[in-house]
Amino acid sequence: MAMKVVALAGNPNVGKTTIFNALTGMRQHVGNWPGVTVEKKEGVFEHRGQRFLVVDLPGTYSLTAHSIDELVARNFLLNGNPDVVVNVVDATSLLRNLYLTMEIFEMGLKNVVIALNKIDLAERKGIKIDVERMARVLGVPVVPLSAKEGKGLEVLKDRIWEVANGLIRENPIVPRYDPEVEREIEHISRVLEGTKLAAKYPLRWLAIKLLQRDAEVMKLVERYLGREGLEEVMTHINEVEERYGKAMDLVIAGQKYEFIDRLTHEFMSYGRPSGDAFTDQLDRLLIHPVYGFIAMALVFYGVFKFVFAFGLPLQEWLSDAFTLLGNWLAPHIANDVLRGLIVDGIIGGVGMVLSFFPLVFLLFLALSFLEDLGYMARVAVLMEGILRKFGLPGKAIIPLILGLGCNVPAVMSARTLDNEKDRLVTMFVNPFIPCSARLSVISFMAALFFGGKSALIAASIYVLAFAVALASAWLVSRFVPGETTPFVIELPEYLIPSGRSLLLHSWERSKEFVQKAGTVILLGAVIIWYLSNYPVPVGTGGSYAERIGHFFEPYMRLMGLDWRAAVSLLFGIIAKENVISTLGVIYGSPEAIRNAMAPLQGYVLTAVTTLYIPCIATIGAIKSEANWKWAAFTTAYMVAVASVVGILIWHLGVAMGLG
Repeated sequence: MAMKVVALAGNPNVGKTTIFNALTGMRQHVGNWPGVTVEKKEGVFEHRGQRFLVVDLPGTYSLTAHSIDELVARNFLLNGNPDVVVNVVDATSLLRNLYLTMEIFEMGLKNVVIALNKIDLAERKGIKIDVERMARVLGVPVVPLSAKEGKGLEVLKDRIWEVANGLIRENPIVPRYDPEVEREIEHISRVLEGTKLAAKYPLRWLAIKLLQRDAEVMKLVERYLGREGLEEVMTHINEVEERYGKAMDLVIAGQKYEFIDRLTHEFMSYGRPSGDAFTDQLDRLLIHPVYGFIAMALVFYGVFKFVFAFGLPLQEWLSDAFTLLGNWLAPHIANDVLRGLIVDGIIGGVGMVLSFFPLVFLLFLALSFLEDLGYMARVAVLMEGILRKFGLPGKAIIPLILGLGCNVPAVMSARTLDNEKDRLVTMFVNPFIPCSARLSVISFMAALFFGGKSALIAASIYVLAFAVALASAWLVSRFVPGETTPFVIELPEYLIPSGRSLLLHSWERSKEFVQKAGTVILLGAVIIWYLSNYPVPVGTGGSYAERIGHFFEPYMRLMGLDWRAAVSLLFGIIAKENVISTLGVIYGSPEAIRNAMAPLQGYVLTAVTTLYIPCIATIGAIKSEANWKWAAFTTAYMVAVASVVGILIWHLGVAMGLG
């Protein structure tokens, strides 16, 4: 039996990811959509003997091609031929959520199931929804859900199975506009009727998108009607806009919301809310211009305490395990070269990096918890005013937060910003945000040199990095022409995250760390071992690594560092974790590193590692999203800033007697 395809569509923050995880469990794959760098999530589940491939579409408020996310979602619904479209709708915000639903209906899709999520929250807010009547009014099945609690998921699977196998006859309601708009839709539909477009797309949908001046649809129509034909249609639309006195996309959006409002009155009513007072008070605290920042500082300090308190013992256990493995394996390898490569190069280098996986996983676990809880949206609101003062748009907070995981997708996510200036400035400062790879370096150095103060030291590095990012944004934004755009974000309901969903999400984010250790870092460790042992072993002054390091040593001395730090930083350009593996190969053990370097030197190296050249993948992402000049400028600027900061920290520390 052929596998059926289920498309999961919905607004951001409606619980789509929770439903996806609940349906697919561990049978998931994350990649990119063909031709673009937007994340593509797929998973499989079985029900009643039928296998289903679930495709989680990017969260979007509409299907007009203003951003790459909207375009990806729309193209899949139009051209991907899904057997079932599950439209996840937030029961606490029906008016806004049903806008996307109406756009799906206007595409002519008749295989839709509405997953009415957060029904329990709606009830607490006093919102009463007659689900059966809602299904009759909308013309499609409606399944009430509480995805977080796992309620309603089996019913959802039943409806998906029934729709996929043609057992439910759907009649989706289509928005109707005022007579003048409807006449224009009919006129454009007649113009397009004789073209090949009629066989590929719903004519009513094409007409509405032309009225809204959808750029992608205009290109599509021009291909079939020619330039003159498109201009004739657009001239007609201009005349209609003159009569309304405003753009047709605003007219259509307004009338669509009025239509939805009339619909909701048929199946929704309001009672007395319960339990909202506490969340309202919490919001007043968390987004307060003073108390909100105090709360944020405490929250993120708590995150670091959690990560280090539980992660360091696991890291030390893994580190000891790799050491024991190397000691056990060494006598069993007769060949000196092979023994050195495996024990010192691979186990010593890669093993030291892998030992930090618990810290990376726990950081993602904490960030996923805050995100699913609804707190990260409050951070975005809180930071918006500050970001704007430094020349960044409020929406830039999302790429900056993503940068805590990995700077590559964070740089790519800047494409969702609305103008070129916002995109360029956000891409420019994003590499300063410490990613999970740099977390491994920060946590390693902090634990190695500062013991019980490691969480505080790590937090200070993050504060330094964000301060440098903001200062850089302020400086660069002065030279990039353009205006920043308004900030709009929805505050989601506070939800206690599902433990299963948290673990799945954290694993998906952190498994790249393990994959990188088995590829890029493994290769780097082998190269570092070779350079450190040929033509003579490190320590004699004749190894390739020492020659490279000594070439840069005069520059490193300005920061109180030696040739070993220079070599580690050079290999850190490939992947930041290589800083640790290089130190592991050159010194041989963490204890040797601690004996060779003073705490101030360790702090300087940590700061420089955090601020200097981003990894090769990040540079490539900036080049791909902007151009080589912008990537080169970003790289040169970061080297200069890291050098200045490293020199200042070292000399201030020496002056204070910390050296």
